[in-house]
Amino acid sequence: MPVCARDTGIYAGIFTAFIFLLLLRRMKAQRPPGLVGAVIMCVLMLPMMLDGALSYMGLIETNNAARIFTGLLFGLPIPFLLIPAAHFRLDGRNEAPVLKRPAELVPVYCIGILLCVLLLYGLVPYIAAGLIFVTGFLLLISRLAYTVLVRIGIGTGWKLYLMTFVCTASILTVLYFFSSYVLHPLQDMLLRG
Repeated sequence: MPVCARDTGIYAGIFTAFIFLLLLRRMKAQRPPGLVGAVIMCVLMLPMMLDGALSYMGLIETNNAARIFTGLLFGLPIPFLLIPAAHFRLDGRNEAPVLKRPAELVPVYCIGILLCVLLLYGLVPYIAAGLIFVTGFLLLISRLAYTVLVRIGIGTGWKLYLMTFVCTASILTVLYFFSSYVLHPLQDMLLRG
């Protein structure tokens, strides 16, 4: 795997859910998941939070299989919760649902689990695994930028997409410089001292 198992699972989940919603043409959904679907997804996010917290506290040690699958369970709901945030209407006229019924989650989770099995056992070429990770990461960053731009009312149509691209590139540039000029020197300093 190109990154740690937990991150691979998170971004594989984000990737899977975005592709699912893209294929169903729900990228402009206004209505968030209903109570049952939202509760199911939020409950399924808990195992990764527990696994991560307990692992970092040194209370348990999990293997890559547990990490990738709990990461998947955490990452899959993010697009279902994020996409309606951009177009949600406060007047209550939210006719386009991101999830029509909770049963739609079954194939998404099954595809995500299959993808994680393939990644875990090295049945996905390394370059494809890296592309899944990068695509999931870029989809998340660009959708966050898009949502903020829509909510503050900057641009429509091609101008909105151009601004989303510029914001995404800016965020990636800031993350690169932060990593290169703050985190890596700090890591070097702490490891030497």
